[in-house]
Amino acid sequence: MRSLSFIFPILLTAVYSLSSEPLKVSSQDLTTISEGWTFTSQGKTIPVQVGKGLALQGMKPPIHGSYKISFYYEPNHKPLGIYLDRIQEVDKLFVNGILLGETGSVSNDGFYSPNWYYKRLYFIPSSVLKLNEVNVLELEIHFRNKTFQGGLFRKVPVMGNYDLLQEFIIKEDGRDFCFIMLFFGIGAYQIFSIILKRQAKSNFYLLLSTLIFVMWRLPLLNISYTYTNFPFIFWLKVFFTAQTLLPISIFLFSYSLFQTKLQLKERLLIFFLLCLAFLQTLELEIPTRILLLRIWEFSLIPMVFFIIRGVIRAAKAKKAEAYFLAVGFVSICIGTTIDIIIDLTSGKNIYLTQYGFLILMILSGVAISYRHAKNEKELSILTKDLEIRVRERTLELREKNQDLEQDLFFASQLQSYLLPKEHPNINGIRIHTTYLPMQQVGGDLYDWVELDKNRLLLLIADVAGHGVPAAFVSSMVKVQFRESTKKINSPKEVLEHMNQALTSLVSRYFITACSALIDTNSNTITFSTAGHPNPLIYNRVTGKFEFMNIKGPIIGWRESFTYSEWTHNMKTGDRYFFFTDGVTEARAENKLFGESKILDLLERGKEKDIKTLSQEIIVQISRFSEEELKDDVTFFFVDVT
Repeated sequence: MRSLSFIFPILLTAVYSLSSEPLKVSSQDLTTISEGWTFTSQGKTIPVQVGKGLALQGMKPPIHGSYKISFYYEPNHKPLGIYLDRIQEVDKLFVNGILLGETGSVSNDGFYSPNWYYKRLYFIPSSVLKLNEVNVLELEIHFRNKTFQGGLFRKVPVMGNYDLLQEFIIKEDGRDFCFIMLFFGIGAYQIFSIILKRQAKSNFYLLLSTLIFVMWRLPLLNISYTYTNFPFIFWLKVFFTAQTLLPISIFLFSYSLFQTKLQLKERLLIFFLLCLAFLQTLELEIPTRILLLRIWEFSLIPMVFFIIRGVIRAAKAKKAEAYFLAVGFVSICIGTTIDIIIDLTSGKNIYLTQYGFLILMILSGVAISYRHAKNEKELSILTKDLEIRVRERTLELREKNQDLEQDLFFASQLQSYLLPKEHPNINGIRIHTTYLPMQQVGGDLYDWVELDKNRLLLLIADVAGHGVPAAFVSSMVKVQFRESTKKINSPKEVLEHMNQALTSLVSRYFITACSALIDTNSNTITFSTAGHPNPLIYNRVTGKFEFMNIKGPIIGWRESFTYSEWTHNMKTGDRYFFFTDGVTEARAENKLFGESKILDLLERGKEKDIKTLSQEIIVQISRFSEEELKDDVTFFFVDVT
């Protein structure tokens, strides 16, 4: 009797294989291979169903065996492939005895490295196929985890056009990825809405829930394995850790939204779940990791109880949000319960929890909108009252603004008197100046002192800031410049004297300046600078303008600063260009006018009269700044004649 019981399954398999004709497969279209599969393990071969786990068919792990099926291949010029979805847990694919691919591995020394997230799509080259003949497909698997169903458990294999199968996986990944982005987008929208209208804690926990959800779904995408080098164990940790953390963030969001204080038992539950999440990040054996998952599933029962209790309390307190969010939380609870049941019975988790979470997020927006609508009448009354107050205040400000405009006009007139009106009477040079304050008054300044008929001491300065304060400081700079030139003729010593005098007076209003001494008798010009943009000189040899390379510390920072001088021999036809940073730093859409544009304008206008060239520079800066200066603009030319 024992021998007959052993022979009976073999005879049944032989009869089954003889009575069934091989399935015809072509790479032109797709063919579902649902029947005709056998499974061989430990020398026994029996017919099996695909799309149903081995454990549900009486085969308990650990199992090492092979699925087999024969198919008749009709040749076509398109690539052939087979899609097996996810397999638990390690597999190798053979066609006619030739290895074509594998997922997961078992090393020679017995090290087991599974992968059940990756969707198996294998390419079958025409070189291994028998054309218009019967071919044998064998899928060797290792199934060791006792908590799983094992083998081809999720879907029925599909064979056919490789490009269509690949497109199918891409569409699945694209759908899931769009779903992830939908969650993230809705979450971000809700966050910004609640930030403006609600307490910060609920904002944070809602954002945290969204991010954790995204991390929970990423390991299920094939692109996570295809385009990254992270191993399966890394994504396994990410999946289980995020799955454990997700209900915690939702729980905290509900409590913060209803402004409910966490009691000791709730805190202990959160701490326990956080410990489970931490353990999932460690290097654990897979059975241990699954055991932690089962413990987590049972711990969701008290958490669901606490959430529902909080919703009921909020509803009794007549909080409008409770009625909307109750539906969302119930949807999550229902989806999670169904997911757990399906996972325990068949392993084919369909992740209904994510749809419940989506409902929760949408209803969160509805709840907030309802609350805003309820407050609209009060806001309308406050708005009307505010409009009346604004009208009254506007009239007051208009009157004060007129007074301020008059004061600014007077200040601008006064500042214009500080600037030189007449050109110096120095032999052999010609000067043309341009001054455009950003406001009615500004912090830029230029001035000169005629030491004698052959010597002229120049100054150009820029006070940090704009408006009246900067204009006031610039007037102090002019006073100190005039005072220093009574006894000093050196640009270096002038800047040092000004720095010592102004440091204790100007406080935070730092000043950049450049001083130059023109001597037509010796045909030299001597420069000294205090953190100011370097002047430009027209080089007659190269026929180009170039920046002078001189440096010095700004005025108003430290009294002990000293400055250097640099002398240049002047020749007839030389041209010098002094300017403040408002020229090169004119802005338009976060772009600077820049030194290159100034150099280009100077190059193209080197033969033009300096008055004409100055007007062109102003036109170009105004156009670039869209007629709105962002800083004071001051510059002047010195031509050697």
